[in-house]
Order: sequence, then structure tokens, then C-alpha cells
Amino acid sequence: MISLIKMSLKLLLRNKGFLFFLLVTPALSAFILSLKMEHTVYNAETEKAVVLELEDNTKKAVYVGNASACIIKVYDGSKSELSEYVLNQMAANGMFSICRCDVSDLTEEEVAEIAEKDAFDDRAGMLLYLKKDFDEAVLNNKWEQGFQLYVVSEDERQELFQTELTDLLERIKQVQMIVGNDIPVMLEMITDIQDNMLKKEVVNLAGKEEIALTEQQVNQRTQIGYAFAFITLGFLFCGVCVAHSVIEEQNNKVFTRVMLTKLSRRDYFLSKFVVAFFISVLQTLVLAVCLSLIQGLDVGISMISFLLVIFLLGLIFSTLSLLLGVILGDVMSSNYAVFSIWSISGLLAGLYFPLDDTTKALKTLSYLMPQRWFMKASELLLIGDKSAYSMLLCVTVAYLIVIISVGGVGLKIKRYE
Repeated sequence: MISLIKMSLKLLLRNKGFLFFLLVTPALSAFILSLKMEHTVYNAETEKAVVLELEDNTKKAVYVGNASACIIKVYDGSKSELSEYVLNQMAANGMFSICRCDVSDLTEEEVAEIAEKDAFDDRAGMLLYLKKDFDEAVLNNKWEQGFQLYVVSEDERQELFQTELTDLLERIKQVQMIVGNDIPVMLEMITDIQDNMLKKEVVNLAGKEEIALTEQQVNQRTQIGYAFAFITLGFLFCGVCVAHSVIEEQNNKVFTRVMLTKLSRRDYFLSKFVVAFFISVLQTLVLAVCLSLIQGLDVGISMISFLLVIFLLGLIFSTLSLLLGVILGDVMSSNYAVFSIWSISGLLAGLYFPLDDTTKALKTLSYLMPQRWFMKASELLLIGDKSAYSMLLCVTVAYLIVIISVGGVGLKIKRYE
């Protein structure tokens, strides 16, 4: 068995294709990690949480607002602290994209004409006019005199907007009964109440926790994903090279002669798995050398942890491509198969773009891909969560068990055929 391992490694190190993937893909991964780039990541929550300003009332809200939310075009004639607070609270809801223009110098008749025109020219879900005496109307409990709503679409979220706005004004009224008409004190008290409510402990029964990353950590995670994409390609094709040696040994009757010795079929394939293990070690070492040559490199996690992640990911894909190539029994078919696996799995795992705003079905499908779990572990390591190590170990063992089990069944079926 040791002789088989040594022979396989010697043959691989003489293979130009193997050496190419062994040396080039780690170098490309290190190059990606060394780039100082600012990745533009779409953050829907940030966009929804602010009031979007329009230059003037002629600008269309549909060009500025978030298309996935209900766009509310606001004609702000009040421009007061209270109106600012109300609009910010409605924007923070998440379902409404608040787009505001200043109409403090216009009369109510002029605003009505503009709203009538925007009802046809703009594609907002609703138009809201905050009148100049908005503060006075709210404090005197005469809301209907302080603003005007224009329903210009059939979006069912309009009713929800009206309900949310009414509830917000009710809360303002309740606080006003306590502190009086001092608007700054009133808003400060409402903010304190909301902050105290948010500080309550929340028990997540679903067991799902969002990982909050800083802008720098988001950039680091994105570059780690690109590095995973390059290094995974190398692991897959190096595994195919091992599978190619198995195919050649079967075609040249080397496998038959090996079976005439005391070595069992199981030990033979175990020796090939050990070769795949050494491939993962070699590529990880090459990557470590490449990274050590880069001055001032910061991937957000310790270098040992990052190399451990790479090694375990490589062990999974080297084993997968090895067994896939042996089962297919043809080098060309193996190349097509592993390239398809590489491109599709990387896409579904979110290595190229985040999957936060995709459908639930796509998110569920992404967790079948090994890279998705390793990206999740990288995020945990970025925030210093040590539970990432146990997760990496469990995920690696689980994938190896599945791959080896399915591969063993496939080899038996092929032998019977």
C-alpha cells in the first residue's frame, strides 16, 4: 500500500497538467487575496432605512426608490423636526421606500396640481403631502388637517402604510399627554422607549442568527469567496489526475496485477484516498508559500485558520473528483463533470455574489454546496467566533462520508456491470 502511494505521487509530480493546477491555482488565489479592492455590495436594509432625497418635485421617485418596496413620494411642506422623525420612522419599517422633495415654498393648490401630474407620470405607490401646519395639526389631534394622502396605484401595501402612519401618530399623542407640546423632549422620550424595547432579550427558536459584518469584513469575505473559487478548481482537477492514474492502471492491467498480491480492493482505493489527502496538503502548502510572499496581507482571520479552511475544503473536492473520475471511467467525461460541478456549485454557494436577497428555495439549495458552509465558517472566523472550527470538522466529515459511501456504491455497480 505504501509502495502504491509513493508510485502514484511520483507519477503525479511528472504530470504537467497536475503541476499546473498544483502551482497556478494557489498563486491565483493568493493574488486575489492581495488585491486592495472595495466591493460594492447591495445592502437592501441600508437603502430602506433612510429617507431618499429628491432634488425637486419634478424628479421621479421611481428612479430613486427601491423597486422591491412600496415607493412613497412625499411632498414635505413642513420641513420640521416632527415631520423628519415621522418620515424616518416610516422609512425604517423596511416595506416602504420614502422619497422626499421640498415643497415648503409652494401653496396647497400648487402641490395638488403636481400630485395630479405625478399620479400619471411617476410610478409611486402613494403620494403624501405634509402641510406647513403639520406640527400644529398633530399636536392638536387633528391629523387629517396636517397631511394629505393620494392613492395612485393598486398596491395593497397602501393600507399597511396608512395603518403604520396612524399607529405612529397615536404613539406620539400618548407621549404628548405625558410631556406636553415640547417636541424635542417628546421625540427623545419616544426614542428612549424604543431603545429599551430593543434591548429586551430575544430568543431565536429557529436557531438562525444573522452575522453582522463591517464594511471591511464584507470586502474580506468577498475576496475569500473569489479565492475559494480558484483554489477549488485546482483541487478538482488534481483529483481528476489521480482518477486518471486509476483509469490507466485498469486499462494497462496494473490493477489486475495488484489484485494478485495480498492487497485488497478496499486497500487499493484507500491508497488513492491517501494520495488525494496529500494533494490537499501540497496545494495548501503552495498557497501558504504564496501568501507568505505578500507583504501586509490581511484576510481578516489568522493565517493558520485560513489554511485549515482551505485544506478541509480541498480534501472534500479532491475526494469527490477522484471517485467521480473512477466511476465515469473516462478522463474526458471526468473533466466535463468536474468543471460543471465547479461552476454550478460556486454559483449556488454564493462565491460570486451574495444570496441574501434570493428566494428561500435557492438559499436552501445553496446549503447542499460545500463552499457555502466554508463561507459561513469564514464569516464566523471574521467575527472571532470559535464555533467555526467544530462546524468545519462536522461538515468535512459529513461530506466525506456521503461522497465515499455513494462512491463505494457506484464502484460496486460498475464492477457488476
